[in-house]
Amino acid sequence: MKMYKSKTMWFSLALVIVGSLYDNLSYLQSVIDPKYYGFILVTIGIICAVLRFYTTQPLDEK
Repeated sequence: MKMYKSKTMWFSLALVIVGSLYDNLSYLQSVIDPKYYGFILVTIGIICAVLRFYTTQPLDEK
């Protein structure tokens, strides 16, 4: 598989890593104020949509 060429997959991996760190390190939990969670989730959704528009071919064809 050629997933390493997919910007969407790299973004997803980054989200998993950041989410795991955020969930497991109490220091990081104080960095982001909970009132910004909605804005952050909307931003992530927009980034995913933009990446989807840039996707022009299946991973198998990369």
